[in-house]
Amino acid sequence: MSIRAAPSKMNLIRFKRTLIFLRRAHDLLEEKRDILLLEVNRRIGEATKVRSDLDRVLKEAYGILDLAAATVGTKELSAAGKIPQVTFDLRTSKKKVMGVTTLSFEPTNIKRSQSSNISKPTILLDETSDKFQQALFLIVKVAELESTLVHLVEEVKRTQRRINALEQFLIPRYATTVSLIASVLEERDREEFVRVKKVKSILDRRAS
Repeated sequence: MSIRAAPSKMNLIRFKRTLIFLRRAHDLLEEKRDILLLEVNRRIGEATKVRSDLDRVLKEAYGILDLAAATVGTKELSAAGKIPQVTFDLRTSKKKVMGVTTLSFEPTNIKRSQSSNISKPTILLDETSDKFQQALFLIVKVAELESTLVHLVEEVKRTQRRINALEQFLIPRYATTVSLIASVLEERDREEFVRVKKVKSILDRRAS
C-alpha cells in the first residue's frame, strides 16, 4: 500500500526524508527496547536474589519464634505480640529508568520498643523481632523491584508496538510510495529523452 501523492520531485524528496526519519526512529526504538530488556533482566535477577533472602530470613524468624514460644509459652508470646516492637514510616519517591517513572520505597523514622509486656523476657524475642524486621524491609525492597518491573515490562510492550507499526505499516508504505514516485519520474525522464532525441533528429534533417 502506498500514499496517494502527485509524482513530483518535491514529493519524492519529501517522502524520502520522511522515510529516512522513520527508519532512524525504528533503529532508536530497537535500541531503547534492547536496553529496557537488559534492565528488566537485571531487575529480575535482583528481585530473585532479594526474594531468596526474604525466604531465608522468614524461615529463620519462624524457627526462632518456635523456640521463643517453647521458652516463654504461647500466652506470653501472644501478649508480647500486641505491642509493636518496631515502627517506621515509608517514604516514597519517583525515579526515572530509561524515561520510565517508577517508585522508590525507603523506611524512615525507624523506632524500636523497649517493652515486651511479658513477665519472662527472653533474648529469643529480641532475635525474633530483629529477624521479622529484616523480613519486613526485604518485603519493601521486593515491592519496589516488582513495581519497577511492571512499569519496565509495560514500556517494553509499548516500544515493541511502535516498532511493529513502523515495520509493518509506516516504513513499507513510505518505501512503496518513494519507489512508485521514483519509477514514474524515471519513466517521464526516459519519455522526455526520447522526445528530445526525435525533435533533434527532425531539426537536423531540416537543417541539412
